Amino acid sequence: MNAARVGDLSSVKKLAADPALNLNWQEPQHGHTAFNLACLKGHVLVVEFLLKHPKVDVNKPQKNDSTPLYNACQKGHQDVVTLLLEDDRIDINKPESDQCTPLWFASQNGHLPVVQLILASGREVDTSTRSIGGTAAWNDKTAAQVARRQGTREKFAGEAEEVYARMKRNGPLIADLLDSFDLDPATTRQQLKDLLEQNDSEVIVI
Repeated sequence: MNAARVGDLSSVKKLAADPALNLNWQEPQHGHTAFNLACLKGHVLVVEFLLKHPKVDVNKPQKNDSTPLYNACQKGHQDVVTLLLEDDRIDINKPESDQCTPLWFASQNGHLPVVQLILASGREVDTSTRSIGGTAAWNDKTAAQVARRQGTREKFAGEAEEVYARMKRNGPLIADLLDSFDLDPATTRQQLKDLLEQNDSEVIVI
């Protein structure tokens, strides 16, 4: 757990070679696994190694049902999200206990590149799921609605300036992108693929 948390690939490899080690053990408080923590912290080399290990459950959720992909999307770890989306075993639409999907949380947090990666992946993407918990501002909102809300809200007390600026700037862009995807997923997906191949972060809105 600690080796995965800090990104110590050498120690992870040594420990994972022990057949007696339970690689899917969950810590009691939040239910993190080593793989979940590596995704949460953005340690791409550890994620890559554990993703290939036959004993690792790559979809094992925490206590609140959030998956490794969910945590990577929440934090905006693009390289980790890319790896996970390329693995067919990953359930990209699995929600946590408040029905927020990885796409929903990436949208709520203003992680535009992550939203682009999900939509461009070619996987079946659920954009219609609505949250059922949290504050009134987030409750019963789709990913597009919560993203658009971020563009108009006031700064929360104690919220970091860079976090607020990212959410306010990217929220409307994400909302427009999701609207475009719902109207014409094939065209939007292809345009996003073209952009990603050019390493261009600009978003196309139809």
